[in-house]
Amino acid sequence: MDLGASTLGALFLSGLVGSLGHCLGMCGPLVTMFGVQLEARGLAGVPYHLLYHTSRVGVYALLGALVGGLGSAMGLGEPLGSAAGMLSLLLGLGIVLLGLGYLGWLPLGRFEGASAWVSHAMGRALQRGGAAGVLALGALNGLLPCGLVYSALLVTASTGSPLAGALGMVVFGVGTLPALMVVGVGAGALSIRVRQAAVRVAGVLIVIVGMQLALRGLAAWGVVPHLHLGRVMLW
Repeated sequence: MDLGASTLGALFLSGLVGSLGHCLGMCGPLVTMFGVQLEARGLAGVPYHLLYHTSRVGVYALLGALVGGLGSAMGLGEPLGSAAGMLSLLLGLGIVLLGLGYLGWLPLGRFEGASAWVSHAMGRALQRGGAAGVLALGALNGLLPCGLVYSALLVTASTGSPLAGALGMVVFGVGTLPALMVVGVGAGALSIRVRQAAVRVAGVLIVIVGMQLALRGLAAWGVVPHLHLGRVMLW
């Protein structure tokens, strides 16, 4: 599956609106603590925050390339065969389940299990400081269990391409930057009501992408017809 403008847009928007809700709750305290430590050490805040998030998004890109390569090995390229169609259907259903979790209809706890070793390593990196510590902290943040990231990875796995997978995760990661940068440099967080609404918008976007992949798998099996919008195949 090629990453068309619609899928890239959905990945960016899910990262953007998802970060306003879920990421502020999960990563906001960490980013805020990071900003406080930078101020205490008299370091320039914005450059270090950019370095931190560049490292985090870089890990997303590596993960996207990995799952894109796995998707290629499983035949998730164009055109889909029957086996790849079934896998596309399963990926789509998995993404829909994650989206329903963000809508509050399913628990997300099992998708975001304990990660004590990551949290411990992040604490040590935070205390270390300096450019090396910032890079390590950002990379570890990229490895934190997160349903929003999992859903994006499932989408990029469906591309069947390491390059497209990396690109998709970079676009997703860039979408998460504004909210976390604002919190990190001390502008404050959004209200709980706004954050909850943003999480649900992200859930809707995730469900839409999941349904697209599921329908694409069904179309490969001949259950539903393919749908094109001009030269773009929606599924």
